[in-house]
Amino acid sequence: MHERYQKPLEYLRKMSPLKKVLIVFVVLLIFIIVVEQPGGDTSRDRKGAKFFIPKMAIKEVQKISIQNPAKEKPVLMEKKDNQWRITNGHLFPADTTKVDDFLKALFSLEQGSLVSKNKDRTAIFSVDEKTGIHVQIWDIKDRTVGDFYAGQIIPDGQYMRRSDSFEVYQTIPSLTKFLLEDFEGWKDKTLLTVKEEEIKQVVLQNPDSEITLEKGATGVWEVVKPEKYGADNLAIRTLFDQLKLIQGDTFVDSVEGSQANFEKPDYKISVRKTDGSSSFVLFTKSEKDKIYYARYSGKDFIYSVSSTLIDNIFGLQFKSNGGSN
Repeated sequence: MHERYQKPLEYLRKMSPLKKVLIVFVVLLIFIIVVEQPGGDTSRDRKGAKFFIPKMAIKEVQKISIQNPAKEKPVLMEKKDNQWRITNGHLFPADTTKVDDFLKALFSLEQGSLVSKNKDRTAIFSVDEKTGIHVQIWDIKDRTVGDFYAGQIIPDGQYMRRSDSFEVYQTIPSLTKFLLEDFEGWKDKTLLTVKEEEIKQVVLQNPDSEITLEKGATGVWEVVKPEKYGADNLAIRTLFDQLKLIQGDTFVDSVEGSQANFEKPDYKISVRKTDGSSSFVLFTKSEKDKIYYARYSGKDFIYSVSSTLIDNIFGLQFKSNGGSN
């Protein structure tokens, strides 16, 4: 063997097993960083990536239209006063988090292989005007920044075609989980948003009783009305778990909602935050079995909720010995 190879080999033979393992680990780490580029797949500026929709800030998007030919009505959403609204007839509040997630996925949509340029083959990929889901996006200056048809799902992606072209591309990721929703699925049905660390007081009221819970200076919750005692920790945990679940099942139309008597609600939940602000949710029983109408303070929208939610909150026992409240 040539002399120049003998010394390195001798050095390797004398090296401890631990050092050999460390060298292999370092080499693999360098390989991953240089070749695999972890995190690169989710980066908008990943080297060499070509994106299906021009890059822009999500906050610049003003209007969205999703027309699924299988649905009776399109999903029309517009940002008004910095809040997304569904504009299908009534200005229902839209789920802002869901809209942002959709736009993030849209603007990270990578344009892959070109699979066809033939107008007559667009139906094969379900990106024609009859079967494709038509998506349009406008910015704050009412300029079209996205106009395309989404078609068949493929592994890790979907077929897409821009409206002004017959070129069909494979794109990654798939937007199907957003595009198959009707406008009901985009509505924000949250009645109460609760972060326990921000809440100072909770009041549970019905025509027969009222329970007031407050968080003391040490952070321990106690009942202060109708009598004062330390609140059971498990009951407090359950209360806040249930408060996080206060969402409407559906929106109630104006005709049905006119039956709701919120002047004398059957139940009321009030919360006061550490910053002094407060809010409440009113519940009144409907004529339908096991259904309540609900309305959040300061809002005109009326929701329906299950009586199970009411039972789970107002049935809690806050005395640690399990006695009555």
